[in-house]
Amino acid sequence: MVDAISTRSETLFDEKPSLTVIDRIAELEGEDPAELSPPLYASIDPQALDSLFRSTNTGESRTIETVQFTYLGYDVCVRSDGEVIVSESARADCR
Repeated sequence: MVDAISTRSETLFDEKPSLTVIDRIAELEGEDPAELSPPLYASIDPQALDSLFRSTNTGESRTIETVQFTYLGYDVCVRSDGEVIVSESARADCR
């Protein structure tokens, strides 16, 4: 089993951070992303997560540095530089 998956987008989030989290955890679990249970929203509001890292109306980035949460036994760290780190609980390092 893989201990962690770290993904850095070439640009700030090529896709929504919530979708990146779902894809990475599905990969670790060996499941289809649509089959993950419970769904991500049982741990965190996906729309709120995405909005934290979306540019403002003026095109500026938001001031959020990182968001950390646990989903399906994995620690998740979403960073403002586009990196999403998914690791087994107690191993996520957002630095």
